[in-house]
Amino acid sequence: MSYADDMEVRSLRNDEWDHLARLIFHSTNDWYQKNLNRQCFGGDDPLVCRIFPEVYEALDPGCCLVAEVDGTLAGSCFYHPRETHVSLGIMNADPGFVGRGVARTLLQEIINRSGDQPIRLVSSALNIDSYSLYTRAGFQPLAIYQDMIVPTEVELPPISSRIRTATLSDLPAILALEDQISGISREKDWRYFLNDDSSTWRGFVFETDGKITGFLFSVNHPGSRMLGPGVMRSHAAAFELIVAQLATFEGETPLFLVPASETALIQSLYKVGARNCEIHLSQVLGDAQDPKGITMPTFMPETG
Repeated sequence: MSYADDMEVRSLRNDEWDHLARLIFHSTNDWYQKNLNRQCFGGDDPLVCRIFPEVYEALDPGCCLVAEVDGTLAGSCFYHPRETHVSLGIMNADPGFVGRGVARTLLQEIINRSGDQPIRLVSSALNIDSYSLYTRAGFQPLAIYQDMIVPTEVELPPISSRIRTATLSDLPAILALEDQISGISREKDWRYFLNDDSSTWRGFVFETDGKITGFLFSVNHPGSRMLGPGVMRSHAAAFELIVAQLATFEGETPLFLVPASETALIQSLYKVGARNCEIHLSQVLGDAQDPKGITMPTFMPETG
C-alpha cells in the first residue's frame, strides 16, 4: 500500500529484526536524552531491543507495521488484536524523517485495520507531540499513571504469606478478575507468561480467603525491566504484589506504573523509598470501562 512522499507501509520482515531493534533503541533514547536528560534503554547495545519483535511476533505474527521511505525504515509500530480491543504498542519514528507524517500514517493504518474495536494505549504525558498525535486522532485519556522505581539500597518489607507463584491453573481466575476490573480480555498474553519456562517472566497472585484478588506479572530482560501487567481489587494486594516482584530483581531497578488516583498505595510506596520518574496516560479510541480496582500496565507487552 503506497502513501504520500513515496512512503510504503507494510509488515515487518523476519530479516529486519536487528534493524528494527536499532531503530527502537536509538529513536527512543534520542527523545529521552533531549527531553529528560536520560536514556530509556540502558547500555550501548541496541540489540537488547530485539525483545520487541521476538515477543510480539510470537504473540501476534505480522502485526508490526513499518513505514519505508526510499528503502529506509523510517518508523514502526506494533499493534495487538485481542478479544475485546486492539492495543497499540511502541511507536517509533527515525529522527531523520521528522515532519514526514510517519507516526500519523502508521497510526491511521492501525485505526483502519481495527474496524469497530476500541483501541487502547499507554503513552508518556511528557511527550506533547505524542499526546497531540493521539488526541488529534480522537483518543481520550482514561487514567493517569505515576512511573515509579524503588532504589536497590532500599530494604523491602517481608513478603506476604498471601502471595504465591501464579500457575496455569490460575488462568480462569485471572481472566475473570481482569474482566471485572478492566472490562478487557487478553487470554493469549496470560498463557504466554504462564507457559514460559525461562526467568524472563514471573507471575504472582494474591489470595484472600482462598480467592485470587490480585495478580502481577513482570519482565526481567536487558531490553525491558518492568512490573506489570496486573490488576488488583485493593491497594493492600497491589502493595504486597509489588514488594514480592521487586524482591526477585536482585540488584536491578525495575520500573512500574501506579494509578495516580490510588493515594493510599502511593503513600505506602513512598514510605519504602519509591520515587517518581515520569508520568504516563492510558488513552482509548472508542468505549472503555472505568477501572473498578487497580490496574498496572506495562510496556512489555503493551496489550492492555
